[in-house]
Amino acid sequence: MDTALKAGSRVVVWTDGRGEITAEPPSGTEAAAEAGVLAAGAALAFAGLVCGAGALSRWRLQRQRIEQWGRDWDLVGPQWSHKTG
Repeated sequence: MDTALKAGSRVVVWTDGRGEITAEPPSGTEAAAEAGVLAAGAALAFAGLVCGAGALSRWRLQRQRIEQWGRDWDLVGPQWSHKTG
């Protein structure tokens, strides 16, 4: 198979900002699909961050509630723990 081009043939060459040869840029459809995938990934990452912050907040509030319950029980518990005999 002969891949040599004849002199004067047109050749399309893509270059980057530094002038180096690079691959052809994506088509509009490919770029839109990639943007959609990246946007969905960013939305999922943000949702995970929000859910994680909510879980951390609920954990801290629950811990505070249990500690407060323990302090309250320390005050009331002795009234109920007397032994009859």
